[in-house]
Amino acid sequence: MIKIIVKLLIIGIISISFIACEDKKIEEKEVKFTPKLLMPEVKEEYINKYFKLSQLYNAKDDPIPAMKIGYAYSEKLHDYEKALEWYKYADSMIPLGENSYFACYALQQLKRYDEAISWCQKAIDLKWDEALFRMGKVLELKKEFNQAIEFYKQSFEKNKDKVAANNLGLIYSLELKKYDEAEQWFRKSIQEGYELAYKNFAIFYHNSFNDDIKASAYAIAVIDTKYTKSSVLKLLQNEMKIPNETIKKGYELQLTSDEFPIKYKGELGL
Repeated sequence: MIKIIVKLLIIGIISISFIACEDKKIEEKEVKFTPKLLMPEVKEEYINKYFKLSQLYNAKDDPIPAMKIGYAYSEKLHDYEKALEWYKYADSMIPLGENSYFACYALQQLKRYDEAISWCQKAIDLKWDEALFRMGKVLELKKEFNQAIEFYKQSFEKNKDKVAANNLGLIYSLELKKYDEAEQWFRKSIQEGYELAYKNFAIFYHNSFNDDIKASAYAIAVIDTKYTKSSVLKLLQNEMKIPNETIKKGYELQLTSDEFPIKYKGELGL
């Protein structure tokens, strides 16, 4: 009899716990925010084409669907002014790192760099690490290269950001003429698998060191990945004016050297 009573008590406690959990879930779902700005207007023909009617309804008191509408204006309609309106509206409910990052990008596209910097900094303060790269890009566009370098480096350290590493290579080679640092960062980008860095490294070796064997090798290595064989040969033969015999040596180098994580093993047809 005692065992039966104990079992019933345990079942009762578990049931109460489940009910309490369900009540908590309901309470969490009912959290609403009060915007300090008026909701931006939308064109009726955009509803259920670029964003859902439900998102528009929920955006009245929820920053997430508001942010998603802003993202639709940015990425689908390329209307960065309208996107920014929605990001600011979402922010007026509660600041979010991702939303601040998107606002920074919209302002970058509008070439309003000082405003972009303030939104990127806000995103960084809210621990949105992707904003480190965006801050670097905005500062690069402002030609504040030393500051851009610091944020690109942070982005690489935190996120293994291959694009940030490539951009560091470009800044060091094209803007600051610090070729040792440029070489280091192009290599890091390549090690992280960024195919565009191979092309940039090829151009770097051709222009900065007159090393056309390595230039050929880095260009050839990414044939049939991001680039076609014809586009690579056009770059090497027509734009860089590299002789076929040198291109062949580059082909052999990328096949035999451990320096190249990606290798092209097909025929060049030279």
